[in-house]
Order: sequence, then structure tokens, then C-alpha cells
Amino acid sequence: MSLSYNMWHVVLTTYNLPPWICMKAEYLMLSLLIPGPQSPGKDMDVFLCPLIDELKELWVHGLDTRDAAYENGVFRMRAALLWTVNDFPARSSLSGWSGQGYRACPTCNEDTPSMRVIGKTTYFGHLRFLPTNHHWQSNLQFDGRTERKSPPRRFSTTDILEQLHREKTGIPGKHPNYGGVKRKRGDDELNWRKKSIFYELPYWVDIELKHNLDVMHIEKNMWDSLLGTLLADPHKSKDTDNARRDLAKLGIRQELHLFEDGNKLMKPAADYTFSEGNRRKFCRFIRSVKFPDGFASNLSKNVAQNDSRLLGLKSHDCHVIMQRLLPVGCRSLVSKNIWSTIVELCTFFKQLCASTVNVSDMVEAQKQLVLILCKLERIFPPAFFDIMIHLVLHLPEEAILGGPVHMRWMYPFERYLKRLKDYVRNAAKPEGSIAEGYVVDEALTFCSRYFDDVETRFNRPDRNDDGIHPTRQLSVFESQCKPLGKQSYVELDNNARDKAEFYILNNSPELEPYLK
Repeated sequence: MSLSYNMWHVVLTTYNLPPWICMKAEYLMLSLLIPGPQSPGKDMDVFLCPLIDELKELWVHGLDTRDAAYENGVFRMRAALLWTVNDFPARSSLSGWSGQGYRACPTCNEDTPSMRVIGKTTYFGHLRFLPTNHHWQSNLQFDGRTERKSPPRRFSTTDILEQLHREKTGIPGKHPNYGGVKRKRGDDELNWRKKSIFYELPYWVDIELKHNLDVMHIEKNMWDSLLGTLLADPHKSKDTDNARRDLAKLGIRQELHLFEDGNKLMKPAADYTFSEGNRRKFCRFIRSVKFPDGFASNLSKNVAQNDSRLLGLKSHDCHVIMQRLLPVGCRSLVSKNIWSTIVELCTFFKQLCASTVNVSDMVEAQKQLVLILCKLERIFPPAFFDIMIHLVLHLPEEAILGGPVHMRWMYPFERYLKRLKDYVRNAAKPEGSIAEGYVVDEALTFCSRYFDDVETRFNRPDRNDDGIHPTRQLSVFESQCKPLGKQSYVELDNNARDKAEFYILNNSPELEPYLK
């Protein structure tokens, strides 16, 4: 199937199932399949109409459902849409708030901290989130000026609804009524492009957390920006020539400004990038790491031949390196203040992705995260801070509202989309292939639950059987793990042999009658 083909899948999951199964592929429901080849964009609501009608019926009237726990076997089931889980571009299509421009942050709304640099809009200026009269707000090392703005306001559901009421219903596209060009959005319209169809649900206006910020994509984008800049990757580094010109324009960090040496434009080395030798050390460290089976992929395959960069990392690979390896790998490769800031950032993501979340911990993490972003502003140029870096600031607040992130991120859905993509057998009709494959898989999954004498995905043994595998008659030789790979023989010297015999004689209950 062509990579340019764009198809949208609307997948539902039931949150009142046990948490260890509600995100399994067997319990996900493919409710809609929006055809391609182009993205629907603002017309997304047209395709969501059938789903919205059924959700309204489930909430208002309910549906008779059979359950053996009830006396007559039937009860009235009602269902509600709790929230949506999607990446940031899809959030714009679903919510109606554009994720581009000076007000790209849907949480900060019209108070989004942003500024224009060469060639892009950057979301720089997190000093606003510090307590009033914080000593950093008068420090000129951040952007060359003092911060006098008050922290961004917190917009309630009522405030959002009032903004939507001010939204003007216009004709999309380049219409002749507007002189053949796109209609410019007024200042009072903010970044709203439409009123989402989800507001037709009677309870939607009162839900505080409507659209989740996806931790998976935010962490992946943070990793790409951070590691690309540390490794001076020419394709992913944010330390570009324009980024250095931004520093000169703001009048800060003169030691990093570009300068001319004869006919050449020279770029001073920054302390936030690895030297050539340190890049090789870090890549060799990543190449040498071994993980337990199933914990992560083989990262040695992602290290370039010349040990200068990492290639082809998946989202989960970045997740593992960000939380497990980066704090250790860069400890001796950068200065202490840069390393400590990176460690604090990695520790936050590790705390956020824990299986249990404490509200008091998230409140404290919110305060610390503001300091971490301010420290990053003193280290990296303003061009480093795209919208995905800024969205990290709002993750603790959403964790307080929605709970642990493993119930609200895209990992299970991305894996499920991979399964749906594998259903495609006719590249000319991918939608039909997916629909037919989904129906067949649902039928086989249902039937397999009643097959006791046939190996299915529900009764087959685990990939790694952790049962006891006795290899000798003595209990001291019982293994708690399954051996893998080829056997190897080791010849012991006399000293090691005496120690081994002493250990066996003193730790084998079967030999106690002979030792008395």
C-alpha cells in the first residue's frame, strides 16, 4: 500500500473492564473506518455522525443487555464517551482548536507563551509559569528581557463554551466571497476552526479532560529534539545556523554567535552538544546495552556504522532510552548543570509513566517541571522549543485528571493499527480488506474462547515459561528459568572446584543424612 494513502481508524475500548485487559487488542472495537486517500481534516465531523448518533442513543435511551447476574437476565446498559486518545495533529481535527500559530497550545489557549524566530514560531518563555517575583524573571540570560507577564489563566469548560459561541461559521476554502483567498481568522476567534461534533453529546460540555495529550508522541518528539541536538545530528538537531542567528538577534550568549573567518562563516562549538569523541562513546554505550527478552528491541542495530548517530528508533525504543539509558550515558559527556537538567527531565517521564500515580507527587512534579523547562531555556536556543516541548508542561495536570498514562496513551492503539494494516491483501481496496479481515478476526477470537483442546492465543504457553526445570536429582541444581542458546563448558581450577563442592554439600537437603 502506498505510503501517501491516508486512512483514519476510529477505535473504541471499554474502560470498565479490568485495567490489565481493557487495552488488549482482543477488547478493542473498530467502530469507524474513514476512507482515504486524503485526510478529512475539518470534515472529520461528517464521518463521525453515525458514531455520535449511536453514542447519544446509548446515553439517553440505553440498550437492553443480557447478564446472568440479574434475576431476569436483562438490564438497561448506558454508555458515555469518556475522552479521546490521539496524536496532536488529530487532536486539532477532533477538537476544532488549531495546533499551529502563536496560540497552538489548547490548554494555555490565548495565553500561550510564543515568539517568532527565523523561519518558525517557537514556544519560549516559561518564566511566566514561575511564582510572581521569582528571581529568574529578572534575569536577562534567558531571552534578553525581564518577564512581567502574569501566569496563564486556567480556562474552565464554561470559558471554552463562550469562546465557541463567538466562533463565526464561514465558508471553508478559497471562496469568491473572500476575494478568492482564505478568510483570515479574527482576533476574537482565537484558534478555533469549528465547534466539535462531540458537543452534540449532552454530557460533553461538562467533561474537563476531553482530549488527552498523547505521552507517547510527546516523549518521542522530546527525545528526537534532545538527542538530535546532543549528537549534532544534521537531520534532527535544533542547533542550526538560524538558531545561532536568533541568539544574536536577542543579544544573548555571545559566545555562541556566528562569526566570519575570512570567507567562511564559523559556528562555535556549544557546550550542549557532544564532541566527536563523546558521540562515539555514547553510541558505543548504546550498542553494548543488553536487555531482558521483551523489554526492548536490539538497540545495537540502530547505531550507525561509524558510531556517530542513532537511526530508525521506534517510539518504544526512545521511551526506554529516555528513562533508562540517557541519564547514565551522558553523565561524563556534558557539564554538570546540563547533565543534572537532563536527569531531572528523564526522572519526570519515568515518574509520569509509572503504573500508579499519586496526586501529591504530580502536584510537586508540576512545580519542578516549570523549573526544568526554564533551565532548558538557559541551555538550548529558542528554536529548540517547539509546541511538543511546551506540551510537556501540561502532562502532570492531565495525569491528575485522568489517572495513569498507560490507560491514555497511543501505544496499544498503534500496535492495533499495525494489525489492521496487516489485513490489507488488495492494495487497490485497503478499506474493504481491513473490514473483511476485522470481521474474520472477531469471529475467530470469539470461537477460540470455547476451544479447550486446541491451542489458541488465550491458552497457549507464555513466550518464556518461568516454571521449575529440574536438571539433576539434587534441589540445588533446580533452575528457575528456561535455558536459551547453546551449551558451553567451563573447566574449574582446584580453588573454584573446592568452593563449588563446599557450597553443594552445605546447601543440599538430600545429602544431610550422609553428612551426619
